[in-house]
Order: sequence, then C-alpha cells, then structure tokens
Amino acid sequence: MEAFRLFATMPYDRVSFSVMEKEIGISRGSMVYYFKNKEGLFSEVVRTFVYGASSLKAVPDAYKLSLCSFYTYFIETLKREQEQMSGMGIANINEALMRIENSALTYIPNFKEQTAQWYEEELHIWKSVIENAISTGEIRNSIDPITISYLYEDCYLGRAFHGVFTHAGYDTDRLKQTYDQLYALLK
Repeated sequence: MEAFRLFATMPYDRVSFSVMEKEIGISRGSMVYYFKNKEGLFSEVVRTFVYGASSLKAVPDAYKLSLCSFYTYFIETLKREQEQMSGMGIANINEALMRIENSALTYIPNFKEQTAQWYEEELHIWKSVIENAISTGEIRNSIDPITISYLYEDCYLGRAFHGVFTHAGYDTDRLKQTYDQLYALLK
C-alpha cells in the first residue's frame, strides 16, 4: 500500500531508493531482495493496483450467476477501495491510478499490450455473465452479449476517467444508476 501511495503521489523518476526507504519503511536490501530493483517494485504496484484491484476478476463466482448481483458486487468493491485509499490519504483513487498508468506507459515495456489484454479479459467476464443472464431468462435473449459487454465496461471506464478530474474520484452511485438503467433496458 505504501508503495502504491508513493508512486501515486510522486513522478516515477523522483522515487529513489532513499525516498522509498523513508516512505515505505523497508531497507534498500529488502527491496532489492524481493523486487530486484525499483522497476520490479513498480511493476508489482501496477500488477496489484492497476490490473488486480478494480478488476472484475475479484468478483466471486457466486455473484456471476446474476447480472444485477454481479455489477452490484463490483460497485461495492469500488466503494471499499475508495474508502481504503481515502484512509491512506489518497482522496482520488482515479487520479492516483492515472499517475501510475502514465508512468507505466513510459517505464514498463509492453504496458499497452498488457493493458489491452486486461481489457479483453474484463470484456470476456462481462460477456460470460451476460450470456448466463440470457440463458436464465434474467434479461432478454434478443440482445447481443458482446455489445452489452462493451457498454458495461465502457460505462465503468468513462466514470473512472471522469473521476480523475473530480475531488473524490468516480461517483459509484452514478455508476450504479447507469448500470441499473442499462439493466432495465435489457429486461
């Protein structure tokens, strides 16, 4: 968490070993032992907080049996992440992630490709949940699961991007309203 906060609040090139020792509270030797170098620590921060935290993969399988339960659980996860980050002194998780992602574009080889793969995996999860909702009769069978997958994912990404420019990050209540309206149209 401390490494996330550090990279989220400082430009990558200004995060030295001495800054990391002071802010994170572990020795240079420990960092080198576990992460090899600053790039290794930064890559772990990206893996954990960009690809892992606000990910649909974190939604338990039991919630994937219903589209409404699935997106409701996902939004609750986003709310918990916001509260957790706020407790660390990060008022805007979206701004923090944008800073990290901007640095990753410069300092992590293949970041664009990795992110494109992450996006495709997220779409696949939406598609699977939507196909299940069609098969159970939760939503109409005349809709295109791929198109609806894009709509749900793009609503989330749009709220996340908009959140960068607000005080507290994305408005999860607004995202829930959007998801609920889309869901109502699918019934």
